[in-house]
Amino acid sequence: MTEMYNTKNAGVRRLMQEAKELSKPTEMYHAQPMEDNLFEWHFTIRGTIGTDFEGGIYHGRIIFPADYPMKPPNLILLTPNGRFELNKKICLSISGYHPETWLPSWSIRTALLALVGFLPSSPAGALGSLDYPPKERKRLAKLSADWKCKECGCLMKDALLPITEDGQSKVNEEAKKLATQVKFQDESVLKQQETATEETVERQEENETAETTVAVEASRETGTPNEPVLSESVHTEVPTPVTTSESMVQEPNQEQSSQLSHQLTARQLPSSNFDWSLLLKIPLALLCVAVFIILLARRVFVENESALRDVSEL
Repeated sequence: MTEMYNTKNAGVRRLMQEAKELSKPTEMYHAQPMEDNLFEWHFTIRGTIGTDFEGGIYHGRIIFPADYPMKPPNLILLTPNGRFELNKKICLSISGYHPETWLPSWSIRTALLALVGFLPSSPAGALGSLDYPPKERKRLAKLSADWKCKECGCLMKDALLPITEDGQSKVNEEAKKLATQVKFQDESVLKQQETATEETVERQEENETAETTVAVEASRETGTPNEPVLSESVHTEVPTPVTTSESMVQEPNQEQSSQLSHQLTARQLPSSNFDWSLLLKIPLALLCVAVFIILLARRVFVENESALRDVSEL
């Protein structure tokens, strides 16, 4: 298989390294790539003691993206289990459904232990989850030992090492610890968080709108107009003379309006863009003037020379 892939690729090197580390099955998990595809693996995990999945052995697929480990893989279960739908991508914060929570330092072993620790959790309406009764899950766990994969030919009762109490308890503790570190979140929890965030934003917008409305109503009641916020504007106060003459009252208003219009006109004038064609037009104009002067001088010279010849002949 090494000859089929570019060993300089980071994802290929990482998968080959992990395939070497997971080459031998353990009591709780095992995973290896398919013979003709390094980016598709088959895995086997064992259910934990003291849960509805005790005694169960479950088989599934791992589909890796081309840029693994920068992006997470997708996990798919193939063995009936009563917790996840079959042949459907599992929605976990450590799977391809949520690349934003994936860390490149996590490995295939991390994903398998995470799945072991996540099996006994409540589905809570997550995408692709099932909520079978405990009795049915235990029945499926007993039947799983005789399940055989049609693709790789793996028989569940021969896929893992014989279980020991010390080995399983150690792996169970590690899976629980990993579950705490990874902070599993199914689709329903993420949707609840997104909904809560949207509600918070909506409340903030409603509060801002209410405050603005109250301010406008208060200004209307007091008769104080709302002052617009203008960037880079200078507000000047022009004293209004107190006179009884209408013409004298109008004069400062006219002067003020003329000043404001002059300022607005100056501000509204668009900035002149430099005409780069002048760099070509000016030299051409100078060249034409020089040619014209040379031709004129040459004509004067020729006329003077012809006049001198006529005088000499006389």
